[in-house]
Amino acid sequence: MKRDYAVDIAKAIGILLMILGHCQGIPWLLRNFIFSFHMPLFFIFSGYFFKLPQNMKEMVNKNIRHLVLPYLFTSLGVILFYFFMRNYSMVGQKIIGTMMSNGGWPSEKYGSSLPYIGPIWFLLALFWCKLFYVYIHKFTDKCLFASFIISTIALLIGKYIVNLPFGILTGFCGLVFYSMGVYWRKFNRPFNILYVILGLVIWAFCIRFSHLELATFDCKHYPISMIGSFVGTYVVYLISKRTITILRPFMCGIGENTLLILCYHTLSFQIIEMIKQYFLVPNGYSLNNWGNAILLLVLGLGLPYLHMKIKQLININKE
Repeated sequence: MKRDYAVDIAKAIGILLMILGHCQGIPWLLRNFIFSFHMPLFFIFSGYFFKLPQNMKEMVNKNIRHLVLPYLFTSLGVILFYFFMRNYSMVGQKIIGTMMSNGGWPSEKYGSSLPYIGPIWFLLALFWCKLFYVYIHKFTDKCLFASFIISTIALLIGKYIVNLPFGILTGFCGLVFYSMGVYWRKFNRPFNILYVILGLVIWAFCIRFSHLELATFDCKHYPISMIGSFVGTYVVYLISKRTITILRPFMCGIGENTLLILCYHTLSFQIIEMIKQYFLVPNGYSLNNWGNAILLLVLGLGLPYLHMKIKQLININKE
């Protein structure tokens, strides 16, 4: 399949909005705008490139390498950080957070106070989502409807009863968005203008009144918010297709490395805490919301860039 630069740019917009959405003090309307579609966007585009695997074992091994191992290495980095900081209570909490793959503080009846691991919850969720979808595809040709039912049940269980370890429930929740991506690719033509207008109205309603946060099973006005997330993704894709030429290489570079950026973004929270504890607080300084946001952005993009440059140097020396 020929690589679609607009998808990479849309993913770049999504990951940049994710970083912004995790900054303290942003206006609630901006946060609602970001959370109306930014994580479903990644499920949708993953489904857009779905291809039924011929070898199930090979498919599982590939996704373990690409999703599970980065999750484990990043979690280990977070755990080691608190270990070297001698904050042993946080070490225990992050181990539990890793096992649960909690992205935040869900409000279910059982286990709502369990620790969280941070934004990398998405990696395990996507791993399970891809695996579950293959099995759904084998058993029915109505994958979108089946995915909607399964996602809804998983959302209700996660929100009102209990979360399950290893991100299994969030993986189920992502199924409906993954299926949207699959059907979008099958449809493969522009949507009718009336549907687009109706979709924009729904998305505007979701931005103003709704909320969608898969990590904590918080999906106000579901399933309307589900439709809004697809519309938001589609609009970002259309905007990405019209990105000015001079910006395309930069944005595509970000879009091609969203997984790496996600991992370093998770580590950035710990690095900022270290900067505060060892450099700012002892000297009587503090970070305001803008300073925190800028530092998150610099670390979230700068560390992956440094990672890739070091990797390139290592490869050159090997040759």
